[in-house]
Amino acid sequence: MTETDPSTHEDRQHVLQQVLLSLKHLQGTPPSEVQPQLERALAEAGLPDQPAPWLRDTSAELSAGRLVVVSPREIPDEVEHLEPDPEQHAAG
Repeated sequence: MTETDPSTHEDRQHVLQQVLLSLKHLQGTPPSEVQPQLERALAEAGLPDQPAPWLRDTSAELSAGRLVVVSPREIPDEVEHLEPDPEQHAAG
C-alpha cells in the first residue's frame, strides 16, 4: 500500500477515531494536561504527528467532553442522533 491508497487513509482514520474514543475519560481534565496524553496515544497507535492547532483544539474538545469525529464513517454506533449544542448553535 502507498500513502495515496484510500484504504490506508481509511484505516488511519479508524485508528485515530479509536484513539479519540479511548480518551473520553479525560473529560474535565485541563486541555494542557490532555494534549500530552493525546500525543502519546497517537504515537503508541503508530499514527503520524498531527498539526499543533489540531492537537490544541482536539485536546480542548476532549476536555469539554465533546465527541470528536474524524469522518462521517467513524461516527460511533452508539450515537444514533446528534443534537446541536444550543449554546453553540443558537439562532440570533
